[in-house]
Amino acid sequence: MNAISHVRSQLLPLVDSLVAQLEADRDSSSASWFRRVAAALEAAREEEDLLLIFLEQLGPTGPMADAARFSVLARLRLDQLLAQAQAVACAYSADGDPH
Repeated sequence: MNAISHVRSQLLPLVDSLVAQLEADRDSSSASWFRRVAAALEAAREEEDLLLIFLEQLGPTGPMADAARFSVLARLRLDQLLAQAQAVACAYSADGDPH
């Protein structure tokens, strides 16, 4: 499995879980934001694509949905997603090889 496929397998289930929770919470704008994150993960073809997702959409300065108003369950799912994204980012060097 290549690095991009591995990242997808790690993150997409967490994004999907968060989207489902946001939809259950009737937070359609935040669910839409994270559907775009999932689409960007699906569309990623090179490691630079993943880097942009991490920096622009999942990074601390990304214009993420207003998590302050998330339900407890949505925040938990967001925390899981961000923790996994951080773990994935730390596990790979610049050339995509696991440490």
